[in-house]
Amino acid sequence: MKPAEVPAPKVPKGASQSKTGAATRDKLLSAAIQIIITQGIERLTLDAVARSSSVSKGGLLYHFPSKEALVAGVITYLIDDFNAVIEKELVRSNTDNPSKDWLKAYVRASFNSSQPPLTLIAGLFIAVTHNPELVEHARSGCAEWQRHFDESGLDPVHAGIIRLATEGLYPTEMFGVSPIKEPLRSQLKDAILKLIDSPN
Repeated sequence: MKPAEVPAPKVPKGASQSKTGAATRDKLLSAAIQIIITQGIERLTLDAVARSSSVSKGGLLYHFPSKEALVAGVITYLIDDFNAVIEKELVRSNTDNPSKDWLKAYVRASFNSSQPPLTLIAGLFIAVTHNPELVEHARSGCAEWQRHFDESGLDPVHAGIIRLATEGLYPTEMFGVSPIKEPLRSQLKDAILKLIDSPN
């Protein structure tokens, strides 16, 4: 599966920024993402991002006072972007069981959304593994997903199988290691969705 081009970052909901400030933040995150993708995380410096985005160093430091803050911003963007896909998928579900509706939306979002480029994920992985604060930032950002599984009413083992089966899609497609092709891919998605409604 060919990785999708990463779109320009969007400002998180509830951000109290002016339109100019939001646009500047977008430019900085977009520049950081492109540097990681094309040059690697080692080349991600504040100076490089300022040059690439045509934003002054002072303007960069206003939004991201350190490289770690910039990487955290990129991680937040990726998590927020995936959450937006989940929200779109939730529109398709309208049952009397919101907990299971969310799980189904998570599965569909995982199968229907394009994977970020491998170089971006690999770069972020390197940065996170060398910084405990970034590890915690990424963990807290994903904790909400696990909460939905925990509160789904499903047996924990049953819920864990659904989540691991869904997330197993990522490495196979990201690394191109035995990627699952159609029609098997769609059949697997449907099978996982049926597991959500099946008895524990």
